[in-house]
Amino acid sequence: MSDPVASQGKIEIFDDVIRAIAGVAMSGVKGIVGPRGTFIDGIKAATTGKRDFHSGVDVKKTADDKFEIDLYIIIEYDVRVMEVAQEAQRVVKERVEAITGRSVGAVNVHIADIKLPDSILSREQD
Repeated sequence: MSDPVASQGKIEIFDDVIRAIAGVAMSGVKGIVGPRGTFIDGIKAATTGKRDFHSGVDVKKTADDKFEIDLYIIIEYDVRVMEVAQEAQRVVKERVEAITGRSVGAVNVHIADIKLPDSILSREQD
C-alpha cells in the first residue's frame, strides 16, 4: 500500500505490517482465544513455539484510500459475542490508525469458531 508524499518520495506500508498490528491488538481483547489460522499456521506455531500475529487477519485498501481489515477469530465459550466483536473492532481500529497515521474504514469481525470448555467436551465423550 503506497502513498505519495510531495517531493520527498512515497511511503509504502505493506499489508503484513497492518496484519501484524491488527493481530497484536486483537490478541489483547478479553474473550478472544486467538485467530483462526490455517493448518500450516498451526504447524508453524507448534514447531517454532512462536505465535503468528498475521494469522486470521486480511487487509485491503479501499478506493478512498482507507484500510479495510477482516478478523477471523475464535472466541471463548460463555462470552457476549457482540461485545467481544465490538471491542475487537474498536481496539484494532485505534491501534492501526495510531501506529500508521492512516484511516481504517472498516474492521469486519468473523466469528470463525468457539472454544468449548473441557467440561462440555468431556460430556460429549461419555
